[in-house]
Amino acid sequence: MRTLEKYANLNLLWVFPIIVPLGTILLSFYLQEWYWGLMDDLGMLRGMLGIMDRFKEIFWSFLAFGEFKPTFALHQAIFYSLFRYSPVSMHILKWVEACLVVVVWGAALQGISGKRSAALIFAATTLSFHYLYDTFFFLSTHEFLGMLFCGLALNCFLKGVDARSQFKFIALSASGILLMAIGFGAKEPLVAVGVAFGIGFLILGWVEEKIRSRAVGVGAVTFFGTVVYALALKRFAQGAYTSSYSFTNFSRMIGNITEWFIKDFTNHVPWLVLVLILVFSSSRPEWRRQIFSGFNLRQKWGIFTGLLLYGGYLMILLPWSTTSYYAGPLGVFFAFPVSIFVAQVLPQTSTFMQVLVPIGSLILNMFVSQWALTRESLYHYDTQNLMAWVRGNSAFQLAAREKLVYCNGMEAAGAIPGHLARDFSLQLPSFMHGGIQSDPTLSKAVYVWSPRFGGAESDFPRGTWDTMFYSKFWQVYVRK
Repeated sequence: MRTLEKYANLNLLWVFPIIVPLGTILLSFYLQEWYWGLMDDLGMLRGMLGIMDRFKEIFWSFLAFGEFKPTFALHQAIFYSLFRYSPVSMHILKWVEACLVVVVWGAALQGISGKRSAALIFAATTLSFHYLYDTFFFLSTHEFLGMLFCGLALNCFLKGVDARSQFKFIALSASGILLMAIGFGAKEPLVAVGVAFGIGFLILGWVEEKIRSRAVGVGAVTFFGTVVYALALKRFAQGAYTSSYSFTNFSRMIGNITEWFIKDFTNHVPWLVLVLILVFSSSRPEWRRQIFSGFNLRQKWGIFTGLLLYGGYLMILLPWSTTSYYAGPLGVFFAFPVSIFVAQVLPQTSTFMQVLVPIGSLILNMFVSQWALTRESLYHYDTQNLMAWVRGNSAFQLAAREKLVYCNGMEAAGAIPGHLARDFSLQLPSFMHGGIQSDPTLSKAVYVWSPRFGGAESDFPRGTWDTMFYSKFWQVYVRK
């Protein structure tokens, strides 16, 4: 009994690497008046449309660009209508959805692992991935909306193949397929999840004879259904935005895999080091044999499926981008096999090790979350200060009306004047997008520049440009 109590108390240490980053981000939404972003928010807020009219407008506008996102369009139509005057409420909604993703996937993983600590370790590992935090700050991202439905689908499939009655198996499997299709409708790259689920359940049927027919049935329907869906997307949902997506663009793929190694893989290193320490913590060969023999078939299958999910999603991202919010789901997929392994092996180590690891996880998660929060909160603060400055600067407004204002951010060039018009009734035309630093013919031109969108301050030498506004993330220069 004392041993069980000891392990229960040690497991509670994993709560802190979860509640500290999530709690500080939620608190920041209360302490700082977070505003709309400069990406897609303005387009979804335009007009006083009803929910269905807004849904149609969002859906067809994305489809015209080659993106099929009915789930995302409906989600945004509902909540951008409800919260159109409360961006903080929208940020809190995104926080809740991200938490639900961690809970839902953690529940599935705990069922696979059979360990009480698995879900907590999964959450802590997931929250150590820095690109995951983009989902809290970029309101128009939708990777985690799709991940929520895919996680629910996985729970249905797992409960279905183990169900006692055939009716329950059919009902849960059908629900899982429907939920997975809804998830695909939020973000197209999630078809990689469907392929991984399909292959994973086919293999589960091969290794577990008791549920063979059910697992093979789920795997086959999921795999072939996902392939058909992906081919239909390729055939019918093509547009200007997605036209450059190609697995033959080798230079872009090499650049993206390099970016993944530098920015994503490096973030995984602390957990990979932990896995190696747990494996090689003893010089005795029998210790390592004991570690691997202790995993049951379902746990080994879970580790393999997690690797499938990570590898498949990374492959889908390679022709596009392996950084920023695009890479957010990789944090969930990385945590999947790692948490199964750690939950199984860590209790076999010393009490000191079982205390040290969650404390180390807390320190890592505090660093990652605070880095992301500080960066994004300062960016929001600077953006709001820029808009306040524009409202009070008649010279800038005159230059904008004369089409002399340029901006290096394509979406920001339209979003900044749009938000000023919507919330402050200041009517300015969209800024011109492009680089004019080297064009000497544009005298008195004004440039709204942010390091987020490329370039450097050295592009605006003092002999040619004067500074009108200066902050870390936004500067405004006027040509002499």
